[in-house]
Amino acid sequence: MSDDTPTRQIAGLAHRAGAPDLSRLQARNRPEPTPQPVQQPKAMKSALTPARKSASAAEPTARMTTYLSAQTRDRARATDRATSHLEGDKNWSDFVERAIQAEVERREVRHNAGERYEGDNSPLPVGRPLG
Repeated sequence: MSDDTPTRQIAGLAHRAGAPDLSRLQARNRPEPTPQPVQQPKAMKSALTPARKSASAAEPTARMTTYLSAQTRDRARATDRATSHLEGDKNWSDFVERAIQAEVERREVRHNAGERYEGDNSPLPVGRPLG
Protein backbone atom coordinates (compact mmCIF):
# COMPACT_ATOMS: atom_id res chain seq x y z
CA MET A 1 0.00 0.00 0.00
CA SER A 2 1.00 3.48 -0.62
CA ASP A 3 1.07 6.43 1.78
CA ASP A 4 0.13 8.73 -1.08
CA THR A 5 -3.63 8.32 -0.47
CA PRO A 6 -5.35 11.59 -1.39
CA THR A 7 -7.36 13.36 1.27
CA ARG A 8 -10.96 13.54 0.12
CA GLN A 9 -13.55 15.88 1.48
CA ILE A 10 -17.25 16.08 0.80
CA ALA A 11 -18.36 19.58 -0.01
CA GLY A 12 -21.58 21.11 -1.27
CA LEU A 13 -21.92 23.39 -4.22
CA ALA A 14 -20.34 26.77 -3.88
CA HIS A 15 -22.72 29.74 -3.50
CA ARG A 16 -23.21 31.47 -6.81
CA ALA A 17 -22.76 35.19 -6.94
CA GLY A 18 -26.05 36.91 -7.72
CA ALA A 19 -28.18 33.88 -6.79
CA PRO A 20 -31.57 34.82 -5.26
CA ASP A 21 -32.17 34.45 -1.53
CA LEU A 22 -34.53 31.47 -1.24
CA SER A 23 -35.09 31.73 2.52
CA ARG A 24 -38.27 33.75 1.83
CA LEU A 25 -39.86 30.57 0.46
CA GLN A 26 -40.10 29.18 4.00
CA ALA A 27 -43.46 30.01 5.58
CA ARG A 28 -41.89 31.49 8.70
CA ASN A 29 -40.01 34.05 6.58
CA ARG A 30 -43.00 35.26 4.55
CA PRO A 31 -44.70 38.53 5.39
CA GLU A 32 -48.38 38.42 6.37
CA PRO A 33 -50.62 38.98 3.32
CA THR A 34 -52.82 42.04 3.34
CA PRO A 35 -56.46 41.21 2.55
CA GLN A 36 -57.87 42.85 -0.56
CA PRO A 37 -61.59 43.68 -0.60
CA VAL A 38 -63.58 41.85 -3.25
CA GLN A 39 -65.60 44.18 -5.46
CA GLN A 40 -68.79 42.66 -6.86
CA PRO A 41 -70.81 44.09 -9.73
CA LYS A 42 -74.15 45.61 -8.69
CA ALA A 43 -76.05 43.01 -10.72
CA MET A 44 -74.78 40.25 -8.41
CA LYS A 45 -76.19 41.74 -5.19
CA SER A 46 -78.88 39.74 -3.42
CA ALA A 47 -82.46 40.99 -3.39
CA LEU A 48 -82.74 40.14 0.32
CA THR A 49 -79.75 42.09 1.60
CA PRO A 50 -77.78 45.11 0.40
CA ALA A 51 -74.66 43.03 -0.22
CA ARG A 52 -73.76 39.37 -0.12
CA LYS A 53 -70.83 38.77 2.20
CA SER A 54 -68.40 35.88 2.37
CA ALA A 55 -65.77 35.26 4.99
CA SER A 56 -62.90 37.66 4.72
CA ALA A 57 -59.31 36.85 5.56
CA ALA A 58 -59.78 38.64 8.90
CA GLU A 59 -62.63 36.34 9.99
CA PRO A 60 -61.67 33.00 11.52
CA THR A 61 -62.81 29.97 9.59
CA ALA A 62 -64.17 26.73 11.01
CA ARG A 63 -64.17 23.26 9.56
CA MET A 64 -67.59 21.68 9.09
CA THR A 65 -68.55 18.15 8.10
CA THR A 66 -71.95 17.57 6.56
CA TYR A 67 -73.64 14.89 4.52
CA LEU A 68 -75.77 15.34 1.43
CA SER A 69 -76.96 13.12 -1.34
CA ALA A 70 -74.45 12.35 -4.05
CA GLN A 71 -76.84 13.82 -6.63
CA THR A 72 -77.06 17.16 -4.79
CA ARG A 73 -73.29 17.26 -4.27
CA ASP A 74 -72.60 16.52 -7.93
CA ARG A 75 -75.10 19.14 -9.06
CA ALA A 76 -73.57 21.74 -6.75
CA ARG A 77 -70.04 20.94 -7.94
CA ALA A 78 -71.12 21.20 -11.59
CA THR A 79 -72.79 24.54 -10.86
CA ASP A 80 -69.67 25.79 -9.09
CA ARG A 81 -67.42 24.77 -11.98
CA ALA A 82 -69.71 26.37 -14.54
CA THR A 83 -70.34 29.67 -12.75
CA SER A 84 -67.53 30.38 -10.26
CA HIS A 85 -65.76 32.73 -12.68
CA LEU A 86 -69.03 34.60 -13.27
CA GLU A 87 -70.00 34.86 -9.59
CA GLY A 88 -66.53 35.61 -8.20
CA ASP A 89 -66.26 32.48 -6.06
CA LYS A 90 -62.67 32.03 -4.93
CA ASN A 91 -63.01 28.28 -4.32
CA TRP A 92 -65.44 25.50 -3.41
CA SER A 93 -65.63 26.64 0.23
CA ASP A 94 -66.57 30.16 -0.89
CA PHE A 95 -69.35 28.71 -3.07
CA VAL A 96 -70.71 26.59 -0.20
CA GLU A 97 -70.52 29.51 2.25
CA ARG A 98 -72.41 31.79 -0.13
CA ALA A 99 -75.10 29.13 -0.65
CA ILE A 100 -75.54 28.67 3.10
CA GLN A 101 -75.51 32.45 3.65
CA ALA A 102 -78.28 32.92 1.05
CA GLU A 103 -80.46 30.28 2.77
CA VAL A 104 -79.78 31.80 6.21
CA GLU A 105 -80.81 35.24 4.95
CA ARG A 106 -83.95 33.82 3.32
CA ARG A 107 -85.02 32.13 6.56
CA GLU A 108 -84.26 35.21 8.65
CA VAL A 109 -86.52 37.28 6.38
CA ARG A 110 -89.28 34.67 6.40
CA HIS A 111 -89.25 33.62 10.05
CA ASN A 112 -87.56 36.42 12.02
CA ALA A 113 -88.74 39.66 10.36
CA GLY A 114 -85.38 40.01 8.63
CA GLU A 115 -83.49 40.13 11.94
CA ARG A 116 -80.37 38.04 12.40
CA TYR A 117 -80.48 34.97 14.57
CA GLU A 118 -77.65 35.19 17.08
CA GLY A 119 -75.17 32.43 16.41
CA ASP A 120 -73.30 30.39 18.96
CA ASN A 121 -70.92 27.48 18.84
CA SER A 122 -72.94 25.06 20.95
CA PRO A 123 -73.23 21.58 19.45
CA LEU A 124 -76.21 20.75 17.27
CA PRO A 125 -78.29 17.63 18.07
CA VAL A 126 -76.74 14.48 16.64
CA GLY A 127 -78.28 11.24 15.47
CA ARG A 128 -81.72 10.48 14.12
CA PRO A 129 -84.64 12.58 15.29
CA LEU A 130 -86.90 10.93 17.85
CA GLY A 131 -90.41 10.07 16.80
